[in-house]
Amino acid sequence: MAPISVTLARRDPPAAVRSLEGVHDASAGRLDNELAVLLEEGRRIVIDLRDAEFIDSTTLSVLLGARRRAEQSALGFALLLPDGSYTQVHQILDLTGLGPIFAIFGKLDEALTAVRAGRVAGRPVRAA
Repeated sequence: MAPISVTLARRDPPAAVRSLEGVHDASAGRLDNELAVLLEEGRRIVIDLRDAEFIDSTTLSVLLGARRRAEQSALGFALLLPDGSYTQVHQILDLTGLGPIFAIFGKLDEALTAVRAGRVAGRPVRAA
C-alpha cells in the first residue's frame, strides 16, 4: 500500500497536511476515511502530492469529495504540486478539466495560508 502520512500544523486555525507518496491506485478507501475524520475534526486540509507518482480516478474522486465536504463546512482544502515539473497528477487534472476546481499551490506555506483563509479554489469559501 502506498504511504500516506499526516502532519498537523498547530497554528490557529488548525490545519492538516496529508502527504501522498508513490502510486495511489488502491488506497482511495483509506484516504477517504482519513480525510473524513480530519474534516469532522474541523481541520483545514492540504494534500501534498509533490512525491505522488500516480493517482487513479478513484483517488481523484476522493479528493473531489473531500474538497466538496470542506467547502460545505467552510473549511479550506488545497493541493500541493511540484513547481517546475509536469507530473502525472498535473496531467490527470488537465485531462479531466478539474484543475481549476482545486486551490493548487507549489509552496507549503502558501497552501497553509490559503486553507486557513478558507480557500478551496481560486476564491474564498462561502460562509456556512
